[in-house]
Amino acid sequence: MAREFKIIPKTWYKSRTFTGKEIEPVHVAIPDYQEIHNHICNMIVSYSDDSLKTLIARVLYNDLNETWTVDGMEVAVTVIEISKENAGDYFNSQQTG
Repeated sequence: MAREFKIIPKTWYKSRTFTGKEIEPVHVAIPDYQEIHNHICNMIVSYSDDSLKTLIARVLYNDLNETWTVDGMEVAVTVIEISKENAGDYFNSQQTG
């Protein structure tokens, strides 16, 4: 099953450049992700200014919503499972840059 990591917007953490422009996370990769509650993993975050940062993150499972999230403090993501039947259509519809 394929996975997508959807960034959860956070308003408390604002990062700005010297010009005053806000820097926002645009893509997240988690190469060592495992669906184990409290699993510690590496979160590689790409930002809008083309910078990269590696965060130490924790995998969390919410029993009430039955959802997985990964929290790296500065950036958090929701894990979205994509079925094999729809994975080809999903990835073909995504823009790459």
